[in-house]
Amino acid sequence: MGMILSLTLLLALAAGSPQGQQARIGEIDFFGTDGIDVQKVRSMLPVKKGEEIPEDKSPGVRERINRAVERELGHPPTDVAFVCCDDQGSLMIYIGLGGRNTAFMTLLPAPNGTSCLAKNAVTLYNAAMDAVMPAIQKGNAVEDDSQGYALSNDPALRARQLAMRDYARAHGPSLERALQACAMPEHRRAAAEILGYGRKSATQIGALFRASHDSDEEVRNNAVRALWVLAMASPENASEIPAGSFIAMLNSGLWTDRNKAGQLLMALTRSRNPQLLDRLRRQALPSLVEMARWQDSSHAQAYRELLGRIAGFDEARIQQLISNGRVDEILAAVEHESPARKPTR
Repeated sequence: MGMILSLTLLLALAAGSPQGQQARIGEIDFFGTDGIDVQKVRSMLPVKKGEEIPEDKSPGVRERINRAVERELGHPPTDVAFVCCDDQGSLMIYIGLGGRNTAFMTLLPAPNGTSCLAKNAVTLYNAAMDAVMPAIQKGNAVEDDSQGYALSNDPALRARQLAMRDYARAHGPSLERALQACAMPEHRRAAAEILGYGRKSATQIGALFRASHDSDEEVRNNAVRALWVLAMASPENASEIPAGSFIAMLNSGLWTDRNKAGQLLMALTRSRNPQLLDRLRRQALPSLVEMARWQDSSHAQAYRELLGRIAGFDEARIQQLISNGRVDEILAAVEHESPARKPTR
């Protein structure tokens, strides 16, 4: 089974890149839009689709967006996420507007312990992360997740992932301790990623589940992604992951929370558990609808599938509607069954 990598950039577009390099802006989309005039906000943005961001101007782009949104709404955006890349190699921007369908998760306090990773473990993680962007830029972003851990088609990235696999199989307990107790977030980020390559076990899943509530956004991102890969590998794995707590992440003010929660819940709802689908409808419908309308199909896919299952369509029908560009039929079927408000567009 193949999945596609995507990379969130914290507007460090030019880090290590040649002088004069530019990034072209692709789609600009929003979340947390319930009760907000999105088109008015869009018209006030200081950047537009197709615009190029020169390297030496990139650090100020996020701040300009922050100021424009705050002037319009009276509060800054909850997030401005730069994500690489669409089919044309352009940068996508996702802006959280803090509307009524925004809720911040209850997170664990930051740990203050000293049970951290060995230096070579952090080095392994950093080397793998350094290989992600080149793989995406080469158009080699497909990966195999069928074994319960991610293996890229890109040879350089795959080699570094296999090195993490070797490390995880030999150091599972130390990875779990660091993930729970280490005060240094960069070590917890590495531990969450590498632990996903370990032997599948109840303690592994438990540690990753706990880390999905870490105070650090990147730790959560890595932990939930690892759970998603495990869940996609087998229904047995999926059945061991508590699904309900991830519904709140769909309403997060941060793009990475919403993105990874959508992917994981897409895997966890394959069994069509009626109680879980009902909770999704009751607790996250406005967020699911707005994200299903995102222009980039790869990022909207999970939410479209979730809504199709809530609507009661079979899997073949869902995929047919999505591939034929008939997503509105899914949205209409869901909204016909629910009194929930439709987010403003």
